[in-house]
Amino acid sequence: MALDHFYFACLLRRVGFGEARPGSREDVFLLIYDSRLTAFLLVAVGLPKAMPANYSLFVLILVLLIFAMQKNRWTRKKLFAYSLIVCVLILLLTELIFRILFWSEIKGYNSSVFIQGNTIQMEDSSLVFRNRPFYLDYYRRFQYNEAGMRSKPADVWMPKKDTSDYWIFLFGGSSMEGMGSNKDGEWLDITGVSDYPWNENIAFYLQQLLQEEMPGKKVRVFNAANTSYTIEQSYLRYLQLSALYKMDWVISMDGQNNPPSLDANESVLDFVRKDWEQNPAHEFPMKWILPLTRNSAFVNKLKQTIFHIKQQSRTRKNMDDNYPRAKFWLNATSPILRFNVTDERTERAVSSFYDQLIQFDSTLNARNQKHLLLVQPHLIFRDSLMINDTEKALLHYYRHAYNVSAMNSYLLEIRNILKAKVPDADSSTIQLMEHFDHTSQQVFVDYCHFTKETNRSIAQFLLQYILRKETNANYRHPVPQ
Repeated sequence: MALDHFYFACLLRRVGFGEARPGSREDVFLLIYDSRLTAFLLVAVGLPKAMPANYSLFVLILVLLIFAMQKNRWTRKKLFAYSLIVCVLILLLTELIFRILFWSEIKGYNSSVFIQGNTIQMEDSSLVFRNRPFYLDYYRRFQYNEAGMRSKPADVWMPKKDTSDYWIFLFGGSSMEGMGSNKDGEWLDITGVSDYPWNENIAFYLQQLLQEEMPGKKVRVFNAANTSYTIEQSYLRYLQLSALYKMDWVISMDGQNNPPSLDANESVLDFVRKDWEQNPAHEFPMKWILPLTRNSAFVNKLKQTIFHIKQQSRTRKNMDDNYPRAKFWLNATSPILRFNVTDERTERAVSSFYDQLIQFDSTLNARNQKHLLLVQPHLIFRDSLMINDTEKALLHYYRHAYNVSAMNSYLLEIRNILKAKVPDADSSTIQLMEHFDHTSQQVFVDYCHFTKETNRSIAQFLLQYILRKETNANYRHPVPQ
């Protein structure tokens, strides 16, 4: 306490309430004390691993500069320049320390400050956007490999395919990729389910199950799905990767991310490009922050720490309070779902999705590529008699906050048109997965993303489909009309 009082007295003199001169005893003390405060703030975001507690490096730099200053009385201009030099040196030293910390933590993951300080998705000339290669999840739950596919951390290089290898590529959006509850809105507050690690998504479970059934093969399931992808992007992604890798099976799950309405002469990719241009990363303040985070280990660590502390606080509070928003929405009155099946813009969107689905299927058939195209299940089609309290809360929340007639009508019409035009759903290469509407297990953790148990159930469904087709290899798939 006495030290703090002396610091305050020195500070008063420094700003004009006394006669302390540059280089005086009080001035020296102030600078050393200030350096300790600065170092203390840096410690709060991770310096203990890199510096001793007395912050000797900071103090040494400051003391040397003070001794150089003591010989003469400095003008304000010199004092400003001196202060600027000290600040720059402190920032450089701070960045050096955080670079060392960064490389010690990221060693073996083939990532960089530029990658980790950047957005998880990057611009792509043909796909509009795609996952950033080598990006490592903050909690080390997964990493994107050199081709931008979600993988086990550090498993970032695509192998060369051998004759005994059996490769399956998964395409689609965030549900196939392994996302938990959507962080927007109150979905996460209802369920508390965050994104799944690499060994709890559909790709991992399918690889595990298939390997047990095919002991003579080395099974690899590559997760080429990408958050927010439309079926057009899944198709283009398949064309890209099929030119590089030989695939034994192609499986894609789409439907949720396509626009529910389209203007005349507007394509889905036009819609996606407009949406991408409005991404928060391209607007203030992220547009100004990103150049700093992708070039500074210190600034990126600061940003990431603040963001994840907020997320952890949100999760912890929900857990401690036993998920009050889940109780609230469970007991809330539920309005009816809104539909508008006669809307021309919605009909264009439905036709666009169906046409692209058939094109995807036809291309794969023409290439003799074994495949399965899935239409993603959705919360609004769940059997009300089979859902548990969590899904009831999710459905009530959806009906209050996301009950858009265009989206509901689009999803319904997709099902109707496929039921009318796709023959023999059990053997078709296009499937609706309607059995997940009626299961007693909880399926969703928001409007379209799955529980961990459902990820495994979908993998089992895919396993049975693949084994059925492999044992009847000469079977000719019926072509939708």
